[in-house]
Amino acid sequence: MEKDSFMNHSILNILVIDDDRGDRIACQRVLKSAWNNHVQLIEADSGESGLDVIEKNKLDCVLLDYFLSGINGLEVLKRIRLSYPYLAVIMIDGKGDDANAVQAMREGAQDYISKANITAESIKRIIENALEKMTLQQKVAQQREELENFTSVLVHDLRAPTRSIMHLSKFIEEDLQAENIDINQIINNCRRTVKVAQRMDALIDTLREYTKVNEQIVFEPIEIGRMVKDTLSNLEHLILEHGAQVTYDTLPVVIGNASQLIQLFQNLISNSIKYCKVEIPSIHITAKPQDAKNWLFCVKDNGIGIDQQYYKRVFEPFKRLHSASTYEGTGLGLTTCKKIIERHGGSIWCESEKGQGTTFFFTLKGVADVVE
Repeated sequence: MEKDSFMNHSILNILVIDDDRGDRIACQRVLKSAWNNHVQLIEADSGESGLDVIEKNKLDCVLLDYFLSGINGLEVLKRIRLSYPYLAVIMIDGKGDDANAVQAMREGAQDYISKANITAESIKRIIENALEKMTLQQKVAQQREELENFTSVLVHDLRAPTRSIMHLSKFIEEDLQAENIDINQIINNCRRTVKVAQRMDALIDTLREYTKVNEQIVFEPIEIGRMVKDTLSNLEHLILEHGAQVTYDTLPVVIGNASQLIQLFQNLISNSIKYCKVEIPSIHITAKPQDAKNWLFCVKDNGIGIDQQYYKRVFEPFKRLHSASTYEGTGLGLTTCKKIIERHGGSIWCESEKGQGTTFFFTLKGVADVVE
């Protein structure tokens, strides 16, 4: 749980594992004082019962006694780390031994404090720091996993056109060395080579747009109506080529980044045009209040639709539901949309019916309280 999140939470869930009833009562009194009673405390009098509580409850933090009867605090900590690597654990100790503190930190505790030093101020500071550390560690681990997956798929997607270019170049070389040169065959292979290179170039461009989402940006009031007009101007050639109709209602002013929101609408509209089999692709954009702070946007089309089982998959990097020969694309368009919306503090999802079109929903913060 992020620090900002738990600070705004009405209840903080903390487990105290201590076999001394008096110490548990003292901890409970201090913790309630630290958060003005806005804390949910669960007690466990042994390591075994504490592990059972962790398994059955969603917790923010664990205060774990170093010296426990039965399995000791260090063994409990090791078991917690195996199954719950991002649960904040603070080791408490009646002796205040430095050697114990070092050992506890080595085994994965976020902090260590002697029971004699526990006050409302000290424990609140320690717990907040522990939660912040675990949030950061979890984010780093998630980013590392995403990067590894992204790199693996990227290598695959770049290697395929590279191999195609190598093979086609070899065919062209062999054709030129043949006794009876087939000009038409050479021209055909040259055209195929150019097409493969163009797909690779499109992938590189899309990757650039994808990585740009993480760059430093400025958030300011944005008139979405004007933003959509700019987007349609950028897509004028595509819209005319397919005879598409793009309409929109009166749209609100939100807090966002202009270039990223244009990229968002470009990706959604171009996708709606591309994945459409009817004669006239139709896209309609609306917005309505979601709650007091946010607007809910809808981009509805009359395209081929998406099976429900793929609602989440379409937002994953390089996850194409159709072959490149059927519908051209890199598999990063909707992934980029997801990154942009998350960068703006919103969420994005879709609803669809196979053959009946798709509606993409996303939320953006208004410049002031949203009024229906």
